[in-house]
Amino acid sequence: MELRAKILVVGGGAIGGLVAWRLSINHNLSVSVVCRSNYDAISRHGYRISSALYGEGTYIPESVFASVEQAQSAGPYDYVVVALKALPNIYDCPSLIAPVISANTMIVLMQNGIGIEASFAERFPEAPLASTACFVSVKQTSPGHLKHGAFAMLAAGMHDGFRTRPNIRKLQQLLRILEHNQVNCLYEHDVQPYRWQKHILNGSTNPVSVVCGGSSCQEMVRNDHCCKLLQELMAEIFVLGKAVTGKAFPGVDGIVDPQSATDYIKSIPVPVYTSMLVDSQCKRPMELEVILKNPILLAEKHNVDVPNMKAMYALLSMIEAGYSK
Repeated sequence: MELRAKILVVGGGAIGGLVAWRLSINHNLSVSVVCRSNYDAISRHGYRISSALYGEGTYIPESVFASVEQAQSAGPYDYVVVALKALPNIYDCPSLIAPVISANTMIVLMQNGIGIEASFAERFPEAPLASTACFVSVKQTSPGHLKHGAFAMLAAGMHDGFRTRPNIRKLQQLLRILEHNQVNCLYEHDVQPYRWQKHILNGSTNPVSVVCGGSSCQEMVRNDHCCKLLQELMAEIFVLGKAVTGKAFPGVDGIVDPQSATDYIKSIPVPVYTSMLVDSQCKRPMELEVILKNPILLAEKHNVDVPNMKAMYALLSMIEAGYSK
């Protein structure tokens, strides 16, 4: 039976906009988007998308809301996709989405970082919670304008305590729709190794790019000293991730160790600038808690030494404090 569902995407930036677009191709789905800084552009003109995989496209969401409170009146929702930046030190994301969550709403997290699920599970013990690692090269070049590369893969699974057959089936139905619409999707019983896999690049290139003062990822790996620092950070992530999950990393993009990770960066033909670098240049809060602090806390719990990670957190905390005054 084909899924008929009402979906709300909270966070209409790059990932949220792209996922909403691919879901909306299925006409049995009602897909709405909550936008924040780009609300005016999306509500007036929708999205303009340039994709190496999907081609050129325009996407006008069924409904665009300026807040979750506005979206509440159009509910209830079968799925709420959370694609906001993970900034627990700035705002409480579970409280933000609370108006649209019921016991029948599946929460699907599409955020960066490590340890992001616990606050949602605590706030909504009855609502099924899924976590997703997004391997998607997409950025919002200006409000409502998305530039996407040639790759889109999501690895998703139910969070601990929510792995019942009905919940798994409901998540798999959503993934099948995305798969049908050319998004490569994997259902994983335990998605955390995929989160750590993504963190190999996220947890290294993001902080180092800020300290380097604006370098692209390719420029960083071409510098011997910087490349060595990146590889040392990556090595810490490999060791810590295996200690936390008890499992090997899945090896997405052929990344199985620090050397293959920096080789992968070198192979990317166009300059890549990290989201954390862009946030720092725009004097916006950086995702320091979920990219650095949470892994450091896990390292202390599992007795793993992460000196480079701690140094990055100390430096970036000072940088952010400096421009936030």
